[in-house]
Amino acid sequence: MNTSPVPTPKLHFFSYKSAFLFFGFILVFNLIFNPILGFFGVNKQLALYLINSLGISGGLTGAIVLIEGKFKTKKQMAMLFSALLAVCLVICYLIVFL
Repeated sequence: MNTSPVPTPKLHFFSYKSAFLFFGFILVFNLIFNPILGFFGVNKQLALYLINSLGISGGLTGAIVLIEGKFKTKKQMAMLFSALLAVCLVICYLIVFL
């Protein structure tokens, strides 16, 4: 009888707690800051673009660093945030404006 543990897939590297908190953060971030930017006269598409780009990159960085504990130094955290922000800016632009 083989009692070796079943290997976990490499794609599933996050906990459900961090995923739940990440999506909750994005929802609350949108619900708070989109009306504020709308109040100041910012276009709805531009507000969605800015809020989601900053929220996704900040929320994912927070989930990976604080909840998952993957990175230890502030330099690693800053590099992760910068890379996620660059990717999120491009992807959110494609989603919102095209």
